[in-house]
Amino acid sequence: MTLEATHIQEEIARLKATLTGNLFEDLETQQQIYELKKQLNPEIVDHPELDEDEECLSCGS
Repeated sequence: MTLEATHIQEEIARLKATLTGNLFEDLETQQQIYELKKQLNPEIVDHPELDEDEECLSCGS
């Protein structure tokens, strides 16, 4: 893993720690997480099932 990828994963973890569980309050943070995840794995745009996360950030469910 590259240093940049490590920094992106750290930022994703930091953002996830701020999530409240309220979809409306978390919307902007979820979008930031998704944008970072797209940098790590651009294929998730067309194939969200490739996202290894337990929830679908691209659709908010």
